[in-house]
Amino acid sequence: MNNIAEMLRLRALETPDKIGVSYLEHDLSWKALYRHAYYLSQKLHDAHIGKGDVVGIYIPHSLGQIISIFAVALRDAVFTIINPQLAPDQVKHQVQDASMKAVVGSHDLLSPMADFFANRQMHVETIEASGQSLSDSHFHCDLSVSTTTNIPADVSNYIYTSGSTGLAKGVVVPHRTLLDGARIVSNYLRITQNDSILSILPFSFDYGLNQLMSCVYTGAKITLHQFIFARDLIDILAREAITGLAVVPSVWPKLLKPGLKKDNDFDHLRYVTTAGGFHPPELLKNVTQFFPRTEIIVMYGLTESFRSTYLPFSEILNRPGSIGKAVPEVEILVLNKNGARCKPGEKGELVHRGAFITYGYLNNQELNAKKFIRLHMGDSSCLPEVAVRSGDQVSVDEEGYIYFHGRMDMQIKSNGYRISPDEVAQAILSTPGLAQAVVFGVPDETMGEAIHVAYETYSGENIDVMEIKRHTKSALASYAIPHHHHFYEKIPLTPNGKIDFTSLKRNAAGK
Repeated sequence: MNNIAEMLRLRALETPDKIGVSYLEHDLSWKALYRHAYYLSQKLHDAHIGKGDVVGIYIPHSLGQIISIFAVALRDAVFTIINPQLAPDQVKHQVQDASMKAVVGSHDLLSPMADFFANRQMHVETIEASGQSLSDSHFHCDLSVSTTTNIPADVSNYIYTSGSTGLAKGVVVPHRTLLDGARIVSNYLRITQNDSILSILPFSFDYGLNQLMSCVYTGAKITLHQFIFARDLIDILAREAITGLAVVPSVWPKLLKPGLKKDNDFDHLRYVTTAGGFHPPELLKNVTQFFPRTEIIVMYGLTESFRSTYLPFSEILNRPGSIGKAVPEVEILVLNKNGARCKPGEKGELVHRGAFITYGYLNNQELNAKKFIRLHMGDSSCLPEVAVRSGDQVSVDEEGYIYFHGRMDMQIKSNGYRISPDEVAQAILSTPGLAQAVVFGVPDETMGEAIHVAYETYSGENIDVMEIKRHTKSALASYAIPHHHHFYEKIPLTPNGKIDFTSLKRNAAGK
């Protein structure tokens, strides 16, 4: 298959009447999903949207969002999802940076931006979250005919990073990355059309988008849920007999609260993948106890190259701190500052080569030059290949398992020492009752940077800071012990569910 629209068409031909997507009280078969997307694509055709044009999708996590994604793909156009949680100025930045020609979205989100879209002479197409407004009994669509011309090398979409440290940056993603991601991830997770996958992660996030494409590729049912309350998530896992779930670390403190599980053993839940941040060993131990019959799989990836590593369930408690080995068709290099391979146990930068690599950042050649590097893996007379620098510090053991040591650009420099925030967080989380800990530096006149920690508890109530300090001192050198502790009922997150360091640092500095 050449593109994601063609992948959906072939899925609709193979299993036309099987329910493909479920959202609230609305279900769509794969054939109906393709039909809805094709109908919307014809409306975009009438608005003169064609190959390479950029279309924003501004609607919550819903059937309408999925329909819009494939409708844009059917026009050989480029989609970019605008996260509904963005502020108006952030939306304007994404529209301008991506040079959008049209936007498809819900009335509630589009209306406040109507003047802005009109001033830019953009076509605006309204769609309901349920997609029901696209139903037309007189509309005909021939599944046997392919209408797209995009090949795997053509651009499919722009994924905008969360922008927690400045304006969001668009990553240019070819169809090949989405197609390979669906195939490779589905294979190592053993996803089949008998699976029922729960989707709580936004499709503006590469991790969430990969879930959707894996379901289209395999024919597994995808159920959409806008995660707010942990109790609702627990209920839907049981009620819908969900077999697969993907989460980010910030979800776990909400799920693992005492008394929430009750009598559920989640017999149907075959696997849970967790990615997008640091996973303390104590957290993973608690997760395996919460889901005793479920495979918990730690994954690591970059927006610039989707999935890089995964740690099989069989190793999750044997290798604390490990993010596993490279996924199929990928090689992970650990390189020192001179570009040479690190020895086992030596810390260096994780570099991803092989499948999934994107085309870099939109309108940002300076960052492209830093992040996307050329490697000569064979004779130096041959053309080099492109690999992605992660900016993450890792090490590899004698058996090839990779261990995460934190962001290289987030190391704290305090009193002349370089300190890994994640190693400090791991020590702090040995304190009973702590659900999450985020360590960061704040400028300080005498120390260079003071070490701060923001933390949550499972109970939602603060605990004695002296108890935290006691456990921390037993595991860390004196220079790495935090100077300031900040209790949060809920640590602030970006729209993609990652830690909002900008807010944490601003609050810690009293600004």
